[in-house]
Amino acid sequence: MTGMTGTQRSDMEETLLKLGTLGLALAWDQYLGEPPADIHPVVWMGEAAKELMGKPTGDPEQDFARGLIAALALPAASAAAGALIMRDLRKDGPLAELIGGAFLLKSTFSVRAMEEHARRVEDPLRRGDTEAARKAVAMIVSRDVSELDASEIANTAVGSVTENITDSVTGPLLAYALFGIPGALAYRAINTMDAMYGYHGAYEYLGKAAAKLDDAAAHIPARIAGATVVAAAGALGMDAAAAEKTMLEEHSRTPSPNSGWPIGASAGALGIEIEKAGYYKLGPAGRKMDADDIDRSLKLFAGAAALTAVLVAAVIIERHGKK
Repeated sequence: MTGMTGTQRSDMEETLLKLGTLGLALAWDQYLGEPPADIHPVVWMGEAAKELMGKPTGDPEQDFARGLIAALALPAASAAAGALIMRDLRKDGPLAELIGGAFLLKSTFSVRAMEEHARRVEDPLRRGDTEAARKAVAMIVSRDVSELDASEIANTAVGSVTENITDSVTGPLLAYALFGIPGALAYRAINTMDAMYGYHGAYEYLGKAAAKLDDAAAHIPARIAGATVVAAAGALGMDAAAAEKTMLEEHSRTPSPNSGWPIGASAGALGIEIEKAGYYKLGPAGRKMDADDIDRSLKLFAGAAALTAVLVAAVIIERHGKK
């Protein structure tokens, strides 16, 4: 592609570069995994969030105002930084733009890392080491897991895997397809703020704006994530009809307006009841979960991620075709 020099490129060249960035980022995720923490953009986002948010004061109005400013500032700064970096990389030529863009894009999503975390729960469960499994599942959820039995640990891991289809895959990749690297970074910043502060209790008002912004940003991606789970279930020989039925009938049972879509679809596809004690139950009751259910949920997660990648590539191509 000799024409891809400097900043003057055709629409076709831009599209090929964007598709190449997507492909390289996906390969990077699978073969190299997460960047080291000291150069990971999402780790930087987390540190910036701490500085912007500070500690709750106990004054609802003051906490909400500071939380609102932070919830808007971090995504805006992340998008601006992404745009500036990509502008500078563009000046260095398509190879620099490809590699640098793939690095930034990869930092916004995680397929391999989700599997690795879940396998760390699955493996000790298979050995009958409940305590090790409990410690492993504590690394992927924020709630107390100290009293969970083996079935509840498996349930918690499956719930985390299925819920993260939206936040770890669909959301950032769809944002990339529509808004480029700045959009993907902004989405990840919004999700990071919500993950850190979108809780009831002491952070109720400090994190309220972050939680609401995350709900808005994930509105469309969550529904697409649910659809990819249904499609993946069919492709993998799971119960696609039950996935669709459970998703449509039970998605509203979760406190979040979005998480019920991929969780409900996954529960139906796997024929299990996914529960977060005190918050929701989705899917058919009837049996306790085990390590095999974690394995099946990861296969469904990978299938949904693959379909998402195809969809995102199609969106990129379609957007080029309309120019």
